[in-house]
Amino acid sequence: MNRSMNERANIRRQFLASASAIAVLTSAVGAGQAQAASDDTDRPQFWIELGAQLEQVSGGDEAFAPPFFSHLGPDITSPAKIEKQLPWSFGPESKISFDPDGSDWVFSAAARYGRAESRREAHQRSNPAGLKSIAKYHTTAPGNHYSEKCCHTNIVPPNKPGFDDVQSDHQESHTIIDFQAGKDVGLGLFGSQGSSVFAVGVRFAQFMSRMDASIKARTDLQHYNIMDLPAYAYFRSFYPQKYIPGTSFKTHSLTAGSTRSLHAIGPSIAWDASAALVGHPETVQFTLDWGINAAVLFGKQKASTFHQSSAHNGGRYGYSSLYNHPRTSHIRSRTVTVPNVGGMAGLSIRFPNAKVSLGYRADVFFGAMDAGWDSRKVENRSFFGPFANISIGLGG
Repeated sequence: MNRSMNERANIRRQFLASASAIAVLTSAVGAGQAQAASDDTDRPQFWIELGAQLEQVSGGDEAFAPPFFSHLGPDITSPAKIEKQLPWSFGPESKISFDPDGSDWVFSAAARYGRAESRREAHQRSNPAGLKSIAKYHTTAPGNHYSEKCCHTNIVPPNKPGFDDVQSDHQESHTIIDFQAGKDVGLGLFGSQGSSVFAVGVRFAQFMSRMDASIKARTDLQHYNIMDLPAYAYFRSFYPQKYIPGTSFKTHSLTAGSTRSLHAIGPSIAWDASAALVGHPETVQFTLDWGINAAVLFGKQKASTFHQSSAHNGGRYGYSSLYNHPRTSHIRSRTVTVPNVGGMAGLSIRFPNAKVSLGYRADVFFGAMDAGWDSRKVENRSFFGPFANISIGLGG
């Protein structure tokens, strides 16, 4: 009987232990599910991102460079370099993202805008030649009493320098807008605290630029002895060693301007990823961020240009016309396909409901701009430079 009572007591203890274990396990699972639900509920569903970018713009704005630029001399910077140089662009960027509760999908809309304006005035002079010594020797002209003592030195003033005066006004603006739907594919590549979002969407790009230039220059300087001219042949027979300095040159005047644009839209894809470096997502975390993007845009490419120029021969006896090219204008418009690739890399400080990011970004749009003057000439337009932004999480 005692044995039976002991067995019943053991069974009762085992039953109570099992029930207690099930209760504890159920409580733990319930607590875990509640915590997961709480964490998911606390996660922000909306993110608002605001920032700024500083970008170098290159390509798509050719200078008008007539042949006389090559005659300015090695110590004068070509006006083409002053005309073509694009300023740094600075502007805002923003993004809003929606991360639905209980989903790995992310829907976003982003916009970047940049604008720059630069006015340059360059006044350049070539280095004038040094003083020139001319020796006169004893001569006696027939029929008169002209004579000079040997080795008298005549000093000629310094040569007239070449120059150019360049005034250039350059403006540029660009707008890039993205609408994307992405999914965090995870894949465990970057640890439990990393992310890997693959997205598809639509990209819109608008580029505009305007350039006006005015240039005046003096080239082809030559110094000579006026006594060597045919008109002075008679006097030269009497004064063969006589030296009268003379200078000839050419003056040039040029005005040119252009307006160029691209409006295009097309499908895009992107991959954005991040990996945790240190910290914990519930407090503060430092992450390494990177991404690549590609798009094919379809749109309208336009260019409107004009230029006019004139030149004169100058010298001791005034000016004479060398050429006069009247105003020439061209307007072109064409439907184009523009491939686009880009990428970014940066670092972020992440908080549960906020993020601060610093990074570097580059985007290249192939064949985006018509850079020609009298005929079409296709060039890429690229943007590259640092950016900074801050994101705030809302909802949850």
